[in-house]
Amino acid sequence: MTLTLETDRLLIRDWEEDDADAALEIYGSADVAQWLSPAIDKVTDAATMRVILQAWIEAQPNFVVPAGRWAVTRKDDGEVVGGLLIRLLPPYEEDLEIGWQLRPSAWGNGFASEASRALMKYAFDEGSTDELFAVARPNNKRAIATATRLGMEWVGETDKYYDLNLQVYRIRASEFKG
Repeated sequence: MTLTLETDRLLIRDWEEDDADAALEIYGSADVAQWLSPAIDKVTDAATMRVILQAWIEAQPNFVVPAGRWAVTRKDDGEVVGGLLIRLLPPYEEDLEIGWQLRPSAWGNGFASEASRALMKYAFDEGSTDELFAVARPNNKRAIATATRLGMEWVGETDKYYDLNLQVYRIRASEFKG
């Protein structure tokens, strides 16, 4: 399924292979990748990023709504500034995680919150989910601040996801104010 969502400033769309260089600015950044491991390691070159994007593109039609991975672009210039995802959290694959990754040069503009809000609205309106989770390492202040801005409630710490000690945030459809 192809997804396109728009906000005032952003377009959320499926990834394309031609996004490899822009995606590398996100997933190749040590400032971003340090928070994503072990789910994804730092990508070291454009060729590897292209292979990863190909895998994401091939997998996309097999996800059950609202799961998937998307690029976030600025509407005014089409520049890829980030990525979004909704996926099942390991190991039990019961809880849906929403995640956002922005290239460092795009930090501080509210893009993560703006894009994530649009994706949450889509998930609650189109998906059969009634809650979404975000997980962050305790010292990932940016992710925690974004989860809070999104209206997500801190529900505690756990090591059940990714074998890491993580802060867990949750929002229910009934609490969401899109």
